[in-house]
Amino acid sequence: MKYNILFLFIFLNFLSCKSDPALEDTPSEKVNDNSVPEITNQPTKLIVGLDYLRLRAAPGEKGKEIAMLKKGTVLFETGEVSDFTSRIKLRGVWFEEPWVKVKTDQGIEGWVFTGAVTFDIDNPTEFSEKILNTRLKSFFGNGITKELHSYRKGYHSANTSEDFSIVYRKGEQLRDTMVTILEKKINVTALDYEKLPDLFWVEQALPGYETALAAEGTIYYLFKNFKTYLKLANKTTGKEDDDFVQLNLKVNESDSIEYFFPSWFLQTWDYGGHSLLGQGTHLNILTEADKNLKKSDLFLDETIDIKNQILNDISEKHITYWEPADKIRKELDNILEADLSIMTTEDKIQIETRRPMFDNPKANGIEVNHKSGMNGDSE
Repeated sequence: MKYNILFLFIFLNFLSCKSDPALEDTPSEKVNDNSVPEITNQPTKLIVGLDYLRLRAAPGEKGKEIAMLKKGTVLFETGEVSDFTSRIKLRGVWFEEPWVKVKTDQGIEGWVFTGAVTFDIDNPTEFSEKILNTRLKSFFGNGITKELHSYRKGYHSANTSEDFSIVYRKGEQLRDTMVTILEKKINVTALDYEKLPDLFWVEQALPGYETALAAEGTIYYLFKNFKTYLKLANKTTGKEDDDFVQLNLKVNESDSIEYFFPSWFLQTWDYGGHSLLGQGTHLNILTEADKNLKKSDLFLDETIDIKNQILNDISEKHITYWEPADKIRKELDNILEADLSIMTTEDKIQIETRRPMFDNPKANGIEVNHKSGMNGDSE
């Protein structure tokens, strides 16, 4: 999915032949050549991102229209960029960007607004990096943009499990801030669902994450893509990050994308569903988490958080259950008998207190066996 923009920027910085300091690597940083995308100075391939984009004879909204370009039309920038910017709203997103001179496959040359084009995020060029930098500053501000550049450098140069852990935590912090800004600046409910903004550039700025609509399609959210993180973990030394990602792949088993409902929970409507306690998933993940922490505490806080989510799923009063009470009791007994080191004395007491309630769930106000279609009344 994708994003939007606001804010002014100093265009001299965009045109300057000097590199943006935020984009420069410092000599002390060790770079993993196998993972850093090579930035070239080749002409950038641009793709029209919306229907009926005007190709103009001169930069600016008053430039004479030469042609009307369809979405998906391939263009190539010629190296000329306007010395001014325009503030234009496209699909509910404000862009404060310059105009670029391009050439079509038919050899027609003209100017287009850069906010209306997309570019290949896997093969960055100097021009596409400058566009990205401009968009990030315009939408998220200078401070967040610098942090995003730092995150990207750390992500692509990570060599050890420790490097991975730093990048992973930094990504979470940035994600939380960016989601708040996205919610404030993009009113999804006011947009045509068939013409939502293309926010691919946000995913490029924050590798390891994907954008998607959440909360019944009312907001944009950034979700971790653990398949992408697995590729990064496979390139680093040390097994701690590999084990941690594998644990999260089990937590997010359906499509490897982090979501609000983990693999131990069955979503049956937009905001909820039923716990799958009784199917063995809770015990399997707790066992995997326990093995990881016995090897290393590098991801201690994150692993404990997963454990606490599982305990909440077992004990929260509002939770309803998909399986019948007998299967639930059996899994709770198995968890206690496993005597996992990750489980504190308080954790075990919590389960021991909850376990007898499933002897008579109805009397204890617990809904079980929703899979029977009996609305949780039958065990």
